[in-house]
Amino acid sequence: MAEFTLTVVTSADGYIARATDHPPQAWASAEEQVLFFRDVEAADWVILGRNTHEAAERPDRRRIVFSRTQAGWQRPNQVWVDPRVMTPDDLPALVEHVRPLRHGLILGGTTVHDWFHQNRAIHRVHLTVEPVEFGDGLPIFTGQTLADPLEVFRQAGYRQTDERMLNAAGTRYIEMVPES
Repeated sequence: MAEFTLTVVTSADGYIARATDHPPQAWASAEEQVLFFRDVEAADWVILGRNTHEAAERPDRRRIVFSRTQAGWQRPNQVWVDPRVMTPDDLPALVEHVRPLRHGLILGGTTVHDWFHQNRAIHRVHLTVEPVEFGDGLPIFTGQTLADPLEVFRQAGYRQTDERMLNAAGTRYIEMVPES
């Protein structure tokens, strides 16, 4: 059975980006990017939405891309799927012939976060909170009413297991797991 880690970087006011074409590498700290690439390298497959995929296209990476308009293998290591017709349990069989999916990395955006959360398939959260505020943008989860990213996850049913400061600017790295 596959396990899924959600790796997400947010602004201090709880947004994952200002817009769909605003990738984290444009505003996240160097320390966050080191942890992000550590998680990418450790994953068998990365799961992300079409907008996130297009904002940081990487033909060399194994990706499962969520799309409501395209489906099928776009490259030997990248498959596009319609999340409306599957569950997280369906993903391993889909990619088994390329590489077994034991550890999947959820990269976002909001709709992808929602899908995994609603299916209770987020086993770990690696949350980085950058000391910047966007004022508006893409939320972590649809319908989010809280600004504090840590509280967003607590309200969604996750508990903190670790926290550390990544730099003098105040970037926080928090690890979480589901409550039950």
